[in-house]
Amino acid sequence: MYGGVYVIEIAEDYLVNEKTVLITGEYDQYGNLFSKVLEGNKIIYVKMPPIQLINLSLVRLGSSFIGARHSSKALLSGIRMHPITVNTSLGIWLFPSKSFGKSNCVWFSLMHVRGTKKNGLKKTIVQLSYGHTYEINMKEASFNQKRKKAEELREIVIKHTKNPLTLYVEREKGIRVVEEEETVYWLDQD
Repeated sequence: MYGGVYVIEIAEDYLVNEKTVLITGEYDQYGNLFSKVLEGNKIIYVKMPPIQLINLSLVRLGSSFIGARHSSKALLSGIRMHPITVNTSLGIWLFPSKSFGKSNCVWFSLMHVRGTKKNGLKKTIVQLSYGHTYEINMKEASFNQKRKKAEELREIVIKHTKNPLTLYVEREKGIRVVEEEETVYWLDQD
C-alpha cells in the first residue's frame, strides 16, 4: 500500500466501471504507452493506450469510441474535446483534460469529480472520490467548463432515456410467406 492506494500488477485487459476515477497514459521503460487507471483505491496499469482501453469498454457495451464521439458532437455542437457517454445505466461519463490524441490526456469520470480549487495561475487541484486529488496544469475555469459540458451531455442523454419515443402500430392484416421446395409464395393473411 502506498499513501492509501494499492498498486496492482500490469493487467492485459480492463473494463471501465463505476469505480473508475480517471484514466491517463504513461510510457513504460521500453516506450510502450500503457493506460494508468485510478480505480477506487487502486492503480492499475493496462497494456494498451487509453483510447484503446476506452474503445474496448465501449465495444463491450455495444458502442465504440468513434460512435460515442459522434453522438457527443451531435448533442453538444460547437465544442472541441467532447465528453463521452460510456454507460448510462451505471452513470459513467468521461471527459478529457486535453486532446485525446495526447498521451498525457486525463480522462476524468464525471461521477468522481467532487470539486476544484485554484492552485496558482494555470494549475487546478481536482478533488476526487475516495479522498484523491489530481493537480492538473489547467486554469480552474477551463477545467470546470469541460466538466460542465460533460454534465450537459449527461442531462441530455438521461432526458432522452427517461422519455423514450413509443410508437403504437395498429395490427393490420399482414402477408404470410410460404416456402415450398423451389418456390416462395406470398399470400394474404386470413
